[in-house]
Amino acid sequence: MPSNRLWRPAIEFNLTEHCNLRCEHCDHASSILPRKLADLTSFTRDIEVLSTVLHVGEFKFVGGEPLLHPQLLDFLRVARETQIANRLVLITNGVLLHKAPDELWGLIDGMWISIYPDIKYRFDWEWIQRIVDQYKIFVLRKETPEFAESSLIEEIKNEEFVRMIFQNCDRAHLFSCHTIHEGRYYICEPSVWMKNRLGLHGVTFENREFDSIPIHGNTNLYDDLDGLIRKQEPLKACRYCLGSWARSTPNKQLTRSGIREFLARRPDELVDLVNPVWIVPRSYTDQSHMQ
Repeated sequence: MPSNRLWRPAIEFNLTEHCNLRCEHCDHASSILPRKLADLTSFTRDIEVLSTVLHVGEFKFVGGEPLLHPQLLDFLRVARETQIANRLVLITNGVLLHKAPDELWGLIDGMWISIYPDIKYRFDWEWIQRIVDQYKIFVLRKETPEFAESSLIEEIKNEEFVRMIFQNCDRAHLFSCHTIHEGRYYICEPSVWMKNRLGLHGVTFENREFDSIPIHGNTNLYDDLDGLIRKQEPLKACRYCLGSWARSTPNKQLTRSGIREFLARRPDELVDLVNPVWIVPRSYTDQSHMQ
C-alpha cells in the first residue's frame, strides 16, 4: 500500500434514503424510496479503511434528510475521529433544524440549507447568524426553486450520446459527488439509487459491480480507487441519466396520489428532456429507429 493518499475535493454519505419532503425530481429518489437509515457500524468500518488511501477536503452528510437519523451526532464524531476530511458539512432541507441539538453545531464546519418553494421553516436567519457567530462555521443558503429532470426511466440507446453526457457531467468531473454506500465507493451519487429507482418504474437494472469498487477485502484498493476516479468510460447508470444536460422544471412536492401518478407516468421524448441551451445531434436523441 503506498504511503501517500489519494485526494478528492469532496465525498458524500447518505445518512437516510428517505426524506420528510417529496420533491418531484429528487435525483436521490428520496421522494419514492422506502424508509432506510444508514448503519453506524458499517459506516465506521467503511471510512476507517477508506481513510488509509483517501483524504478529502469536504465530507458531506446528505440524504434523504440527514436530520431524520437518530444517530446523526455519532456519525459526525466518527468522521471527525478518522480525520478523513478537512471539513464536515451537513446538507439539509432545514425543516427540522429548529429541533437540532446544540452539540450538532460544534461537530460540523459548515452547513448547506436547501430552501424549497412553499415549505414552512421554523427558524429565522438571524438565529442562524448567531449560531454562525458563536461556532465560527459557515452556512450556505441554497435557494432551490427548480430541479433538473436528469433521472430517466427509458434507456438512452445511442452510445455516442451516453459518452458525451458522461464526458460533460459536472457531477462526475467537477462537483466531485462521490459517494460511500454499504462498503462500496461510487463516483456518482444517483448511480447508487439507480437500481431501486428504476425497479419502482418496472425496469430491471443492475450496475453495482460496474459502477463502484469494493472497499473491504480489496488488496488493490488504492489502485482500484485511483482507476475509478480517473475513469474515462461512461457508467452503466449514465444510460438512464442526462447528467448536466437535463432540462429544469419548477420544484413541487408530491402527494401520495402524486407519487403513484409519477411512477405510472409515461416518459417524455428524450429530445424534450435535454436542456434547450444544449444543441446536440438529432440522431443522438431520436430513439424511434433503435431497438
